[in-house]
Amino acid sequence: MNNPNKKPPVLGSTGGNYKEAKHNLNNYTTSDELHERVGESEKLEAGWREQKPLYRPLPESEPFPVDALGNTLGGAVEVMSEIIKAPKAICANSILASATLTVQGHVDVVIDGRIRPTSNFFISIGESGERKSAVDWEALKPHVDYQEELRIKYKEELKGYLREAEAYRRAKDEVIRKPKGFDEKLRALKKLGDEPVPPLLPFVISEEPTYEGLVKSLELGQASQGLFSDEGGRFIGGHGMNSDNALKTASGLSGLWDGKSISRVRAGDGSSLLVGRRLSFHLMVQPNIAQMMLSNNMLIEQGLLSRCLCVYPKSTVGTRRYKAVDLTESQAMRTYRDKIFEILHTPYNTGNAKNELQPNRVELDGEAKRIWQMFHDKVEDQLSVYGTLSSIKGLGNKAPEHALRLATVLAGFDTPEISNFSEISSGYIRNSTILTQYYLNEALRLFNSGIADPNLIEANKLLEWLRDKKKKIVSLPEIYQFGPNSIRDSKKARQLIKILVEHGYALPLTGGVDFDGKIRNEVYEIRL
Repeated sequence: MNNPNKKPPVLGSTGGNYKEAKHNLNNYTTSDELHERVGESEKLEAGWREQKPLYRPLPESEPFPVDALGNTLGGAVEVMSEIIKAPKAICANSILASATLTVQGHVDVVIDGRIRPTSNFFISIGESGERKSAVDWEALKPHVDYQEELRIKYKEELKGYLREAEAYRRAKDEVIRKPKGFDEKLRALKKLGDEPVPPLLPFVISEEPTYEGLVKSLELGQASQGLFSDEGGRFIGGHGMNSDNALKTASGLSGLWDGKSISRVRAGDGSSLLVGRRLSFHLMVQPNIAQMMLSNNMLIEQGLLSRCLCVYPKSTVGTRRYKAVDLTESQAMRTYRDKIFEILHTPYNTGNAKNELQPNRVELDGEAKRIWQMFHDKVEDQLSVYGTLSSIKGLGNKAPEHALRLATVLAGFDTPEISNFSEISSGYIRNSTILTQYYLNEALRLFNSGIADPNLIEANKLLEWLRDKKKKIVSLPEIYQFGPNSIRDSKKARQLIKILVEHGYALPLTGGVDFDGKIRNEVYEIRL
């Protein structure tokens, strides 16, 4: 019922036919009455902003070319996707990253005298609940088991080392204490020999290290390691990637991808030059974290993103019917894990130190090199100013090398004995160029369309809810009390409705509106 003593609601901003709009709404002060007349005010367009899309929807991704992974890796992807019900592209990135971690310490690839590592970086983007953790666990299970073996071995070797180190210290002290001259002490120390070397730290996989921590692990531990995280946001948002350290970490990771030696000059723990180390990484991130990464100018300009192979497949949520199958009993997964186990237990070629890798060098056969060169030239043509790849020049420039590295992993994984691997045939380079082209297409899709700001996505969900409920008039409490599940506080509701106002889908009303006997001051008219 109308209340003649109540201040009438008016449109929240002036413009157009403000007086007429105010007159039309003057006698309508309840939400029901506003609903009846909102059509009239909407026609007036008084105070409405120009309507514009909240965001450009991301085009659907292409199917991942699983066949290009070969029988063993491709078979593992198919069965993981079938049973876990995660997108194939995420399963494929996990399996391919796992295989890369396995092979990278054994072989480098050579093209016309240029020696390149086999390491690679992967990023998988998926919403929360996309079963990324389950996929990551299954792909890395052999590495986790191997790391546990190393941990047990390390504990036993450490006991022996500590005994030897104490005996050496005492013997050295005794040599030095004896009243002899310099030459005699020197001869005695030479006879004593070098001090015992501690066992290598057992870490093969780390989740969220700082760059300094990663370097320390590579110095004192395994020469081939992986940075793998099913919650990549913890690494991206952690100490190593904060505003003070991001450039250093990005540059350091890029250097490791390139296979460069690592130089450390520190006042506290001395200086060192690390050679023969290898690192791969696979970060699984949610779209909001991916948006932060892919739009980060520093990461783009520094070149880290051009070293990453990204996927962002269509979600499978809502289509996943339970399948009562034990994945560990699958023949495809057993074959995959047995091969990973075999390669991990094959000794590396090393230099003077136990953790200085000297990988075997493999080359392309004649036909493989011809195919690779054709791919190289095709990509180069597309990098011109008006070329298809001009908007992703960083990744495009490295695409031929990505293809080389992927081919080496595929061929090395299939080789009966990794220690005898020496040549890459044409079939593997064909498959690697198919994979690289897929990653190029994904990059074009992600970088050109952009991953929408998560706030815009949330605002769009709110707009869909308002339209579904035919809410021509809505109050702020109504949004966070009864709206989409992700909106459950006034701060977030106010932020999202403000976005709708800025994009021309909502208009604030002032003066108070009666909603079921309560006067609401934050009320909005909605364009349906």
